[in-house]
Amino acid sequence: MKILIIGATGMLAKPVIKHLNESGFVLKLFSRSIESLMFNNEFEVVKGDVFNLDELNNAVKGCDAIHITLSKTDEASAVESIVRSANINNIKMISYISGSTVAEQNRWFPMIDAKYRAEQSIINCGIPYMIFRPSWFYESLPMMIRNEKAAMIGKNPRTFSWAAAEDLGIMIANAYQKEDAKNNIFYVHGPEKYKIDDLLKAYVKHLNLENQSVKPTPIGLLKFIAFLTGNKMLKMATSLFAYFEKVDEPGDPRETNELLGKPETTFEMWIGKGLSDS
Repeated sequence: MKILIIGATGMLAKPVIKHLNESGFVLKLFSRSIESLMFNNEFEVVKGDVFNLDELNNAVKGCDAIHITLSKTDEASAVESIVRSANINNIKMISYISGSTVAEQNRWFPMIDAKYRAEQSIINCGIPYMIFRPSWFYESLPMMIRNEKAAMIGKNPRTFSWAAAEDLGIMIANAYQKEDAKNNIFYVHGPEKYKIDDLLKAYVKHLNLENQSVKPTPIGLLKFIAFLTGNKMLKMATSLFAYFEKVDEPGDPRETNELLGKPETTFEMWIGKGLSDS
């Protein structure tokens, strides 16, 4: 099977590419910014945009399956475009990285609504699919460090089942080798539950930063600053953390673990393996 990886430069793409390759699949990588790819000499690489149908069809042509991992784009519209191309090119399987809290009742939050609509496009397109709904990843922690200081937004009282991207890569490679994995939604929960600030404190301690305090900045204050400065990234970040203050982690990962293998990487294992630098 030849699999097109859309969003090949994303944080979650690298371990997926690694484990699909090790499992014997032929891969083609598609991204808007192939210059940052670390696999240029190992795989067929195509530069393009999912919203350019000619570029997308050129990438999809000759492939049997499409794996979608997107960020910083309109996911609903992007996936609709990919599904159209998949049908034109007789794709036999689509897999998609969604999110653990994607559900009808959470569509009030724009990002979740976009992911929900993306899921529905895939489910209703007539092509066999696999949708993965992972919880928080350890790989998100470095993004919360700015100028060697931890940037914590809000109180974040809820716990989440943190996982390693490496485990997700293994599970996706396993799913592509199992007939029973078709037409399923998989909840991916890591082996340990943490509040965001508790895990960030542990990460800061590991980094041995000079200032190891993790003090949350009120969301309302940061929203006001984002409004005054026009900082879109800050606005998005504050909205995201405000969302996770309000929602619990849904879903039951037991069927996923039974079929695809249980994520086993703990935070200490992740630190010990040096995966935080990968």
